Amino acid sequence: MFSNISFVTAFIDIYKDVTIDNKTIEWRCNKFREIASIGFPIILIVCKNTQPYIEKLKTEFENITILEVLAIEDTWVYKNSQNIKLSLPYHRNTSKDTAGYMYVINAKAEFLYKAVEANPWKSTHFAWLDFSISYVFNDNERTFEYLKILARRTIIDDCLAVAGCWSDQIPLTDIDYYRNNVIWRFCGGFLLGDANSIKRLFELYREHYVNFLKTYKKLVWEVNFWAWLEVNGYWTPRWYEADHDDSIIKIPADICCRSLRPDVRRRKYDYPMIENFSPGSASYLYFKGEHVLNTRYINYNILDNGAYDIKHPTGTIISRNVFSKLNEKLKPINFIEMKEINIRLPSNNCYIHGLEDIRLYSVGDTLKFIATNINYSPTGYNRMVIGEYDITDYSFKNCIIAKPPYESVCEKNWIPLLKNGKEYFIYKWLPMEIGSLNSENQLIIEMRHSIKSPWFHKVRGSTLFVDNGEHLVGVVHFSEETTPRRYYHMLVSLDKETFKPLKYSEIFHFQHLGIEFCIGFTIKNGEYVFWISQMDIKPLTISMDINNLKLIYEF
Repeated sequence: MFSNISFVTAFIDIYKDVTIDNKTIEWRCNKFREIASIGFPIILIVCKNTQPYIEKLKTEFENITILEVLAIEDTWVYKNSQNIKLSLPYHRNTSKDTAGYMYVINAKAEFLYKAVEANPWKSTHFAWLDFSISYVFNDNERTFEYLKILARRTIIDDCLAVAGCWSDQIPLTDIDYYRNNVIWRFCGGFLLGDANSIKRLFELYREHYVNFLKTYKKLVWEVNFWAWLEVNGYWTPRWYEADHDDSIIKIPADICCRSLRPDVRRRKYDYPMIENFSPGSASYLYFKGEHVLNTRYINYNILDNGAYDIKHPTGTIISRNVFSKLNEKLKPINFIEMKEINIRLPSNNCYIHGLEDIRLYSVGDTLKFIATNINYSPTGYNRMVIGEYDITDYSFKNCIIAKPPYESVCEKNWIPLLKNGKEYFIYKWLPMEIGSLNSENQLIIEMRHSIKSPWFHKVRGSTLFVDNGEHLVGVVHFSEETTPRRYYHMLVSLDKETFKPLKYSEIFHFQHLGIEFCIGFTIKNGEYVFWISQMDIKPLTISMDINNLKLIYEF
């Protein structure tokens, strides 16, 4: 089986004949069976009492390896705690949070270390999963699909991602909290990292755990010690917000995001200067034997802190659009500004003017566009403008405001599709909804496709879909609200007849993690060609061999 990650867990019978919260050994094994059925490699530490249960499961699942059979008394944590007088926290579940339980959860680091050293599946990365973790999941189907895909992801080399409930650290001065309360700065049930980062956690136990116990005189939860390591500066994992539910295993996208930078050729166009405006995103189309491009110019810069520096006396954001014809090498041979004089829609006084993020497309012999807009919108909110992109007199004509299928505030990223001469638009991705305009210019959803794949609840746009001979291929994106925002991209293929999603690529960024936007895309001479902007400006044309970015995941 192919996997970049080995998943590590332990099943130690710490309660003997006592059943806690009706969670019998059989119940725990049934929950683990759900995880094992996903099919990724699992490394297990067991005790003599639980070994027979796992041996039975091994006959059902070839992806299970028993690494070691041991007792709690065999662990480093237990052996190094015996000469210290310790008590248990005041505020705990007295049935569950026993000394045996505290020893087991603090032994996670040791179990992970052993798994890395043995590495029976030859993995580059390792993840801890609590043995019966699936009981906290609310949407097993979607979460199991996420885990299946996660196991095949290419994870960055140097990382340790740990989920947590609390964004704030507990100060060292709050001694009683470290001693007597569980600290949910980290969730504890899942963590993921490269081999060296995983091993480092156990090394920190060997360096600091005994001193921690001597200082606090309490046998506490592993997450309390982890929080103590962090606040002392000994440990700096990549914390991400989660809870004891499906979110616990949903790592930040940058941890599994590939950079295309080493694999691409870059080209900058010699765009003309327009005072107070900068070129940015560009949309490409091969139309009637010619290569055409629309480039958006904007009058603002995005600062490093995410704020907008708008070059207008009243703070109005303005978009202007420039048409170019490209030669066979996809280099512009002219630059002509498009006029809005023929749009013939009432324009309102608002803080954003112009047609944003134009996508060019064609219907028969007519070159068309779809764009986001506010000043022509009758609602005062983002709406989609659709019309003709006339390159005889360089103007927008016969424009309409498209009405969304449902009441909404913000409309963006409708992506045109064409079938048998009829216009369709991808409206959203989860579930995938595709519709066409009725006689009142309202989008009516005609097709829906279910998607369980990770991150598609966030996916938007981005580009037209291009026929590669077998199916349609296009770029989609999603973002995460960091400062500044980060954009992530994937290639997606669609069935040409049904528009059903088929496959998608790894998550990638083009040049840098940050605000990268791509609305221009084509396939030419065995290469993918992307037109991107960086921080909404700094346009680049990027080319790469199609074999270097494969669609490897199935929907």
